[in-house]
Amino acid sequence: MSYFFIMRHGEAEMHAASDSERELTPYGLAYTKQVAEQLADLLERLEIGSLVVLHSPFTRARQTAKALETSLPGIKSSICLEFATPDDDPNDCFGKLDTYTDESFVLVSHMPLVSSLGSLLEHGNLYHGQGFHTSEIRAYSADIWGKGCGQMVGRLY
Repeated sequence: MSYFFIMRHGEAEMHAASDSERELTPYGLAYTKQVAEQLADLLERLEIGSLVVLHSPFTRARQTAKALETSLPGIKSSICLEFATPDDDPNDCFGKLDTYTDESFVLVSHMPLVSSLGSLLEHGNLYHGQGFHTSEIRAYSADIWGKGCGQMVGRLY
C-alpha cells in the first residue's frame, strides 16, 4: 500500500506583479506549519519514514513546500514540477506524476488542479472534484497510481 498526499498552497497575498509571484501571507505561513504538524502525526501513524515533496514553480507553492520541509522529519527530496500550475491539464499532470510513485509524496499545487487530481485518483474522472481550503492536505492510499485506484483516507486542515 502506498500513500499520496495532495495539498493546496497556503493563503497568499491578493496582488503581485503576476499570479505566479504571489507570496504567502504571514497567516498562510503560520497555518501551513500547523497543518504540517498534523501531517507529521499522520506520517508517524502510517509508519511512513520518508516523503518526497513535489511542488509547483509558483512562489506560494514553493514557500508552502519549504514550510513542509522545515517542519517534517524524513523529507527525502524536494522537486519543482513545471507541469503542476493552476492552468495545467489535470490528465497530463496525473500521468506525469506516475514517475514519482515509487515513494510516498506530497504534491503542493493550486486549485483547480489539486481538486481535479484528487477526483482522478479516487473516482477516475474529473466530475467529482471538491474544492480545497488553503493549506489543506488530502491523504490517499492506493495499491497502484492509477485513475480510480485511490481511496481518500484523511483530510488535514
